[in-house]
Amino acid sequence: MKTYRIAQIFEKVNSLDERKRCLLCGKVVCNVRNHYYVHFPGKYACSLCTAVYTRSDTLLMHCRSKHPELNVTIIP
Repeated sequence: MKTYRIAQIFEKVNSLDERKRCLLCGKVVCNVRNHYYVHFPGKYACSLCTAVYTRSDTLLMHCRSKHPELNVTIIP
């Protein structure tokens, strides 16, 4: 499967709107980075348990809620 840069698969809906249209599926989205991972999921595994996520921000939220005693930060 070929991967694309984010700028290659999104186009502006119009000049007055921040939303963009995905050229792969046609969906109009506000957050292109999050939608990019719908088509090209990453694999972010928690080093403290068996949890695996497709986005780094979701892993960070998991670490903060499930392992608060460690005060975890994620560096991409």
